[in-house]
Amino acid sequence: MYQEIRPSKRNDNIIDTFWTFSNNKECENFKILPDTCADLIFDLNQNTGFLSGVMTKYQLRELASESNLIGVRLKVERLGLLIKIPLDQTKNLRLELSNIVPYNTFNTLNELTGLEKITDKINFLENHITTSFIQNSFRQDQIVLSVAQKIRSLRGIVNVRDLAKLHCISLRQLERRFKSYIGLTVKEFSNIVRFNNAKKSIATFTKTSLLEIAFDMGFFDHAHMTYEFKRISGENPSYFR
Repeated sequence: MYQEIRPSKRNDNIIDTFWTFSNNKECENFKILPDTCADLIFDLNQNTGFLSGVMTKYQLRELASESNLIGVRLKVERLGLLIKIPLDQTKNLRLELSNIVPYNTFNTLNELTGLEKITDKINFLENHITTSFIQNSFRQDQIVLSVAQKIRSLRGIVNVRDLAKLHCISLRQLERRFKSYIGLTVKEFSNIVRFNNAKKSIATFTKTSLLEIAFDMGFFDHAHMTYEFKRISGENPSYFR
């Protein structure tokens, strides 16, 4: 069974959600959609951990029966503080945690398996991540964080040149720093943010035409929105209605 648990308010800007998946009686298949997040995933049965890097397109995953997983879905603009390789080397990939994070993060597996309650596991992970972010806060790129926040607030409907001008940085510098720090280009990040907001609008405003939503979300027309949805999710916009 899959379950999501919201982080505490103090970590809303870092952690999107915690999640667990356990007690499934048989193998299950999932389609995972891009969401500008990356997941630290701990397999408590195998005592292993891995990173599911930020995605630009959907992925199909199969989970074995009797799985026992716990994950932390991090906003990707914050992930760089926790891992020791450039984030563009994690895009669309699943990597062993032992190769990309400091030893003390990987060592949390031993302590997690010793905790019985889900709430205790979540509290332990949240405290560990909070401490790690505080210790590494000096590594934050404030301009990139501000740009990412602006893109999110504008639902992905942005002009990259305007973003560079707003932050008093050249377009070339912004593109280089953003990709290095987040692992995506500004355009890739914006497209995924826009896709998720459009998907939410389609599901919420059921009486609004898809063409109206397409224009509202900055697409040229319905065909443009359909192309982007198929590319990112493998589905037509109407699938999410």
